[in-house]
Amino acid sequence: MRLETKWRPDSLLRFFAMLLLCLGMAGIAGYWLNKAIDAGFPMDEKTGLIMINILFLDVGILFVTWMFLKENALSWKDAFGLCSENLMSIALMGALTAVAGFFMAAMVGALVANVLEAMNIEVSTQEVVNTFQNAEHPAQKLLLALMAVIFAPFVEELMFRGVLFTALKQYLPRWIAIWGSALFFGLVHVNVMSFIPLTLLAVLLTRLYERTSNLWAPIFAHAIFNSINLGLMLWLPELIETQTP
Repeated sequence: MRLETKWRPDSLLRFFAMLLLCLGMAGIAGYWLNKAIDAGFPMDEKTGLIMINILFLDVGILFVTWMFLKENALSWKDAFGLCSENLMSIALMGALTAVAGFFMAAMVGALVANVLEAMNIEVSTQEVVNTFQNAEHPAQKLLLALMAVIFAPFVEELMFRGVLFTALKQYLPRWIAIWGSALFFGLVHVNVMSFIPLTLLAVLLTRLYERTSNLWAPIFAHAIFNSINLGLMLWLPELIETQTP
């Protein structure tokens, strides 16, 4: 099966507007959380912010995507190929892509780090990596692990491969759609050192989606990639720099 999803232009505009609304609501909720904590509300700030991200960015974006599919009169299978057919082979392809992507990201990340250091540019890890490594409570690490291994792979693959890539391909040449969606994926992680590795990873995930026509494949790959990095953060933290999309 080859997916040739076509989105209604007006629904695309509403989809991206609703994504911005989710981001804005998360920011507002974070602001009021800080105010409440300053006033004596009994909650750890980092735990609260993680919960806000899960609610407004992960669950919120899933809801927006569901509404988007309803507008386009498409099922999850019709839109993204999400089904249980050949799931074992899909999972295997995802695992192989994740391992290849991990080694590629590690090598490219090390090269980028050396270049940045040679240019006297400060090398820093992603905020989510810092938060995980410095988490004081087990609940924080558990929530971050759920975000990295379950929520982020599903939600980000829906956005970047499922909607953005197919939307760009609807109006632009295929190579621009691949690299455009990949570059945006790298940019949204807001880290200089991880930008190139994550952009290249996104290209691999997009090619995997094209090859399988099933979004479960890049979702599995993304989840396994993040799981590898999560495991290294737990057991070999000195090896981890930035690669956790």
